[in-house]
Order: sequence, then C-alpha cells, then structure tokens
Amino acid sequence: MDSQRKLSWPFILALVLHLLLLGLFGLSALFKPNKATLPVNSEIIHAIIVDASQMQADVEKKQLALKQAEQEKAQAEAAEQAKIAAEKARAEAIEQAKANEEASQEAAEQAKVEAAKANAEAAEQAKAEANQVKAEATERANAEKAKEKAEATERANAEKAKEKAEATERANAEKVKEKAEATERANAEKAKEKAAATERANAEKAKEKAAAAEQAKAEANKAKAEAAEKAKTEAKKAKAEAAEQAKAEASKAKAEAAERAKAEAKKAKEDTLAKAKAEMQADMDADAKAEADKEAAQANKSAQKAESEEMAKAISKKAHGNMTILRDFEDNLKCVIQVTLDSSGKVIRAEVKIPSSNPIFDGNAKAAVLKSARFRVPTDIELFNKEFRSFPLTFKAKE
Repeated sequence: MDSQRKLSWPFILALVLHLLLLGLFGLSALFKPNKATLPVNSEIIHAIIVDASQMQADVEKKQLALKQAEQEKAQAEAAEQAKIAAEKARAEAIEQAKANEEASQEAAEQAKVEAAKANAEAAEQAKAEANQVKAEATERANAEKAKEKAEATERANAEKAKEKAEATERANAEKVKEKAEATERANAEKAKEKAAATERANAEKAKEKAAAAEQAKAEANKAKAEAAEKAKTEAKKAKAEAAEQAKAEASKAKAEAAERAKAEAKKAKEDTLAKAKAEMQADMDADAKAEADKEAAQANKSAQKAESEEMAKAISKKAHGNMTILRDFEDNLKCVIQVTLDSSGKVIRAEVKIPSSNPIFDGNAKAAVLKSARFRVPTDIELFNKEFRSFPLTFKAKE
C-alpha cells in the first residue's frame, strides 16, 4: 500500500502539470494588453498631408499592425509563462522522484515522458495559435485594404465622369444659346429692314397715285370748265378714296411683312435649335461610341493576355511533361530552347538557345519539345505572330 502511494506521486504531478498548462492557455486567450502601451522600440511615424481616405486607410493599417504586434507579444508572453511553469513543474517532479528513493525506475521514466510530452504539446499549441492569429490578422488587413482601394478608385472615376459630363453639358447649352440668340437678332434685323422697305415702297406708290389724281383733277378742270364743281367734288372724293386705299394697302402690307418676318424668325430659331440639338446629340453619340470602343479594346486586350498566359502555361506543362530527367543530373542545370511553330501550333523547329553545362540535359530538353509535336495556339493570327510564332522555353533539372 505504501509503495502504491509513492508510485502515484509522479502521476499526480503530471496531472497537475497538464491542468496548469490548460489554465495558462485559457488566460492567454482572455488576456488583452493595454492598447495605450507601445513597444519601447516602436518606429516613429512621420505624417504627411494626404487625402482623407488614404490617411484613414494608413491609420487603420497601423492600428491593425499595432494590434497584431500586441497579440503576438501576448501570445509570446503566455508561451514563455507556460514554458517557465512547465520547467518548474518538471523540476519539482524530478526532485520529488529523487526524494522517493523507493519509487521504481519505471515510474520515474513515465513522469519524465509525460513532462516532455506536455512541454511539446504546450509549445506546439502556442505556436499554432500564434500562427493562426497572425494569419487571420494579415488576411483581414489585406481584404480591407483591397476593398478600400477599389471603393476609392470607383468614387474617383464616378466623380470625374460626372464633372466631365456636367462641363460638357454646360458648354453645349451655352453654345446653343449664343448661336440661337445671334440668329434671332439677325433675323429680326432682316425682318425690320424688309418691313421698312415695304412701307417706303407703299408710301411712294400712294404718293404717285395722289399725284396722278391731282393731275387728273387739273385736266378735268381745264377740259370741262362747266363741270368744275362736279369735277372738283369727284377729284376730292377720288383723292380721299385713293389716300384711304393707299393707307389701307400700306397697313396691310406692313402687317403682312411683320407676320412674315415673325414667322421666318420663329422658323429660323426652331431650325437653329434643332440643328444645335442634333449636333450636340451627334457629339454625345460620338463620345459614347469612342468610350465604348476604348472599353471593348481594353477588354479584348485583357482577354488576349489571359488567353496567351493560359496557352503559355499549357505549352510549358506539355513540354516539361515529355522531359526526361536522369538521376545523375545536377539540380542546378538549366537551359533555354528556342521553339518555332506554324500557325496550326505544329513544332517546326527547336534549337538550344542558352545551353547548360550538360549536353545530355540540353538534348533531352530539345527532344521534349519535338516530342510534343503540336501545341494549342490562339486563332488570332496577330496574337500568334506576336507571342507564339517563336518563343524561348526554359527547362530546369529541378523545378
């Protein structure tokens, strides 16, 4: 019975050690260092005046880095405390094992194995937790930075497009307004001159008519003295009627001229506005088409680049798959093969452009290209001629 109690001491110490380690890990997870405390050797941040969004992003980035450093420090302190506690417990267990002279060698060995296992588990868990915290913080920082950069770019582009559209609209409206006013003034002046000319012509006509009436009156008086009174009355009446008729005709002509001038001015204004509107629409359509063409060209360029990269990877993979690597090849061997294809992707030539120090390795690389026989190439002849007609392909003994 006494012997059993002595043998149970190492087991009890090992159990206490495990419980102590678990408690320390729990405290390290809950421990939050004072955010106001900075590392003694922290770098001094030199601030410069930047835009608000960039400054905010930099502040958040530095705060995140500071928080990460604090977390790493807390994890390191917790791991150090756990290590110290483990060493202390291990020392106590060894002392206790030595004190128990009657304890069997097997019990002492078991205690030693348990202590080593506990130390290894504690160190591994602390390391894993620290790596996980660091990876999560880095991932969050990168995601936040990418999101803020994309949002800032989108806002800047939208604001720039809005300002450009407003400026263009104001300029076009001002241009249309000035052109319409100039046309309206010119048409009004033209109508005014035409009305004045018509009025002068009608007055001259009335004057001539009155003169003719006077002459007729004189001739009537001379020819028919006996009917002087009657002729005088008739002449006076004719003169009055002629004057009235001339006045009526002049008023009518003036009104008609004014109406025509008004109609012509209105039509000219409408034509000018319609033409200006059509020109403005044509300019807007041309700008929209140019922008669409630019975006289409950019999209096509990106698609060609992606297709080119994908096909280049496929060519490299196929050629390297046919490469024979011998065991006695040195790991640092490397050569470049210049590959020439026809438009269907068929290999028509393979030459060693940059040899390695081993001719056998170079020959195997060249044979790998020729063995591939044919590669998948783009149907766009311009892209093919630029990227795939002739290109270098690198082979390494150890990738």
